[in-house]
Amino acid sequence: MKPIVYLQAGFWEGLSANNSREGIRTMLDVTDALGDSCVFTDVTEEMILHDDFLKIIIKQKSYHRCDDLYIDKIINNLNSSLPSYNRNLCATYMLNKSRSECESIENCYGVIALNPSTIKERSYLFKGDGFILNRRVRYNQRYLTFREKLCHPCNSLIIIDPYLLKKRGIGADGKTYYPDIANNLESLLDAILPLNLSVDFHLTIISCVENSNIGNRSKEINIRDELKCRYEKIRKCIKRIRKDLYNDIKFGLFNTSIGYRYDMESFHSRHIISNTFVIDSEDGLNLFNENGYLTKNNPALSVVFPRLFGNSRQDLAKYFNWVMSIKKYVNEEVNEKNFWGIKENRLFELVSEFNEGSIIGSK
Repeated sequence: MKPIVYLQAGFWEGLSANNSREGIRTMLDVTDALGDSCVFTDVTEEMILHDDFLKIIIKQKSYHRCDDLYIDKIINNLNSSLPSYNRNLCATYMLNKSRSECESIENCYGVIALNPSTIKERSYLFKGDGFILNRRVRYNQRYLTFREKLCHPCNSLIIIDPYLLKKRGIGADGKTYYPDIANNLESLLDAILPLNLSVDFHLTIISCVENSNIGNRSKEINIRDELKCRYEKIRKCIKRIRKDLYNDIKFGLFNTSIGYRYDMESFHSRHIISNTFVIDSEDGLNLFNENGYLTKNNPALSVVFPRLFGNSRQDLAKYFNWVMSIKKYVNEEVNEKNFWGIKENRLFELVSEFNEGSIIGSK
């Protein structure tokens, strides 16, 4: 299970030609980050001879070679319905294209697409960064910090927080309401979901719906009904914030038990996992109360872009372990009563099918 980095040789040449970008190549010179997931195009023997980074990659056989049209073919077919292209929608692209072309690819498909002129301002992609949510921030500004820190679109999302959806109550009108959907999840999705995409957006939420704080606690709870109610509430919230994207969001809601599970350790900690970034929160994601104020003192969150953040292999390993645990849970342990919607998420398809050191897409 490996992330793919599609890399055009012209991208490296563009960096080499501009001495003012000294240090950027060092930032990228992280074999832990790129590992054996690189797919190179147009790499000549002369380039390898004069490029220390390429020498390391070639020596370690941690690369794959392709012809000069292969990456363009991949990009042109990202909106294909073929399952194999789910993997490419989770890839990173380092391209010999203009800034506007890269921005168009990012906005259309929710992937990372870099060129030599934009990589310096995207330095956040190559490091982990924590941030604080201000206790005084409320309502429409509550997740602006999220949006500012992320700075990047995505096309798939998994939200894991066993406590996020467990609460429900009865309003003065006698109707059931779910405070954490209105107070937290809606703003969170509003900060992360793209405004539009040329492909379906995949959304998976895993939380607990068993511990309802309403009525007689000894009364047996119908998990299926609880899931359906929350599912419909979340769909309505998505329609409010992304009306144009609503029909293209494929959503699945899953019930999980609260507490630490040794076979799926990630279900205790709270994570937001996308095809481009990961957000961790030890304080959970139900941060705001019904008045719009933070329920905790300046909760700390972290954002990591594990596909390129190579200071530690641990971040990438954790990313894969989380996704694999979730895939196992969804495919093997969820029965009909424990989910509503769809089980599909392209993050589950992050499996490299390339053979080590192979030449792909060649004429």
